[in-house]
Amino acid sequence: MRHLTRTAISAELDGSPHGLADLPGVHGLDIRGHRVSLQVDTDQLDAVLRQLGESGVRGLTSRPPTLEELFLRHYQAVPDAVSR
Repeated sequence: MRHLTRTAISAELDGSPHGLADLPGVHGLDIRGHRVSLQVDTDQLDAVLRQLGESGVRGLTSRPPTLEELFLRHYQAVPDAVSR
């Protein structure tokens, strides 16, 4: 299930964030002034952190997915089963 994991990121930046929406693996991007929150696929975490760093990071929190989020993503990714 590792391929289904997303890390939640919240950051307060010195400048306006640019280019985050264009990065692959970014989901639920919310920009409010110099504050950013998003979820990122684990394999794209480095690119997102580099992009945030270009805007000057004042504060950063990250949270791995909860067990509930993992299960929800897993079952959304499974094709519909044939009804019996």
